[in-house]
Amino acid sequence: MVRDEILELPAIQIDQQWYDVSLQTWHDGTKFAGRLWFEGPGTERGGMPGRRLFSGANRDELIDRVQEIPPEEISGQFRHAMTDRRRYMPLRGVVDELLHNVRIYNQVAVDIRTGATQSEPGEEELLVVKQRMLELVDDMRKVAGIEDLGES
Repeated sequence: MVRDEILELPAIQIDQQWYDVSLQTWHDGTKFAGRLWFEGPGTERGGMPGRRLFSGANRDELIDRVQEIPPEEISGQFRHAMTDRRRYMPLRGVVDELLHNVRIYNQVAVDIRTGATQSEPGEEELLVVKQRMLELVDDMRKVAGIEDLGES
C-alpha cells in the first residue's frame, strides 16, 4: 500500500507568475486523502500547503477529484493559502513531517493488527518511525519562533 505520495500537477499562472502545483496524498486507515501544495514566488522554500483537504475511497478516485478542479478554483485556493499563510514556516515543515509520520505509524499498527503486515517487520518499521518522530520533536526547538530559514 502507498503510504504517502507526491503527484505533480500542471503548473498554474496567477498574476503573471507561474506556480508549480502538486498533490500530497496519504491513506489514513479509512480513506485516501490529499492536499495541494504550491511552489513559486513568495511561497518560501519547500512550498506552501493549500488549506483544503480532498478525499476519495481509493487513490484513483482522489486523483480524479483533484484533476477535475477548475483552474479558477485552484487559483482561489492559492490566494486563500497566501492570505492565510502561517508565519513560522520552518516549524510548520517539522510539524507536517511529524503528522506524516504519525499517519505512517498508525497505518503500520493497523496493518499489524489486521494481519496485512507480518508482526516482526512491522514492529521494526514502527521503531524506525518512532525514532524519526523523536528526532522531529527535538528539531522543533531549533526552528520554533523562526519566521524564515534565513533567520536561524
